Amino acid sequence: MKRITIIGAGFAGLTAVRQLRKLDSNCEITLIAPRAELHYLPSLIWVPSGLRKAEDIIVPLDNFFKRMHVTFYQAKVIGLREGGRIVETDNKDINNGDVHNDGLIIASGGRFIKKLPGIEHAITPCEGIE
Repeated sequence: MKRITIIGAGFAGLTAVRQLRKLDSNCEITLIAPRAELHYLPSLIWVPSGLRKAEDIIVPLDNFFKRMHVTFYQAKVIGLREGGRIVETDNKDINNGDVHNDGLIIASGGRFIKKLPGIEHAITPCEGIE
């Protein structure tokens, strides 16, 4: 049985889960993310105006993981070894922090580069709910 590890619980990670299940109903899927929830960022614009609360745009993923037969590990990824076949996490309760796989999908999302010269006077990034 193939073991696939997905890093990230955003749109890309969840789409990867759905596509993998369509292609192979028997593969072992493990998803690693800091929380078992999706922050629906397209609705974030409504939070400052008061039309939505932060909790309104957080989607719990427990039922999705059960339905898709996904093993969820709450952790942060801190490194890769063996060409990506071992994912190192900060959660030492998981096999001493290591998740072994036959295939790896990195779907951790993009990040804003705050240190670009001149950018501090041009824009203020919105980095999420917190």
